[in-house]
Amino acid sequence: MKKTALILMCMAALAMVSCGGNSNKKGNGEAAETKTSVAASDAVDLGLSVKWAKTNLGAKDASDPGNFYAWGETEAKKVYNGDTYKFKEGYKVKKYSTEDGHASSGTADKLIVLQPEDDAATAALGKGWRMPTRAEAMELFTKCTFSYNKPGLVTVTGPNGNSIDFPKTGYCVGDKIQESNHPWCWTASMALASGTPEGSEDAIEWHERRQGDAMRFGHTDCYGLYRENGLPVRPVKD
Repeated sequence: MKKTALILMCMAALAMVSCGGNSNKKGNGEAAETKTSVAASDAVDLGLSVKWAKTNLGAKDASDPGNFYAWGETEAKKVYNGDTYKFKEGYKVKKYSTEDGHASSGTADKLIVLQPEDDAATAALGKGWRMPTRAEAMELFTKCTFSYNKPGLVTVTGPNGNSIDFPKTGYCVGDKIQESNHPWCWTASMALASGTPEGSEDAIEWHERRQGDAMRFGHTDCYGLYRENGLPVRPVKD
């Protein structure tokens, strides 16, 4: 048990310096075990439409960024770029495409929210857990209050007075973390065209075929980032 705890501590420390973690077979390195420390008891009711986990996926505590994931991948890895991204095929994508010309098959699947098999939170924690949608992320931003009194953390307090902390972290490009003074986390949604509501049937109005929506706390909004980048995940539960 002591040896296992020491290994997990070392893995967490490595994630703070480099992207670290697992590798898909398509990329560099061999796959390894992904940390999944969030438990069912860690779901916090903030008075919103979903409950939010107390920590990022794979984190040992609120200050740990946990694992980093490419959008739509369920394992952490060492290198985050187009060569290691599972849904990329040349300059086209194999899944989650809204325009026929952008799909490697030639036909768009019109999927705009991650399916359970491509959701890192569902894959790690099981049924009931998932990544938040863009709408749920925006609900957090618009209905909660934010404070910066804890070093390295942003405290988010819900309408009912309960709160959770998000660590200030960046996102992975290649094998390096792009540092940030604010938290970043993926949503389960593709990046939206300006003014297009989530769930719109007019898929052609959605854009950035290679981008997913990320929660950026410095602006309290969602922002499109390339899917192959590595970001932390904060699970939610219905």
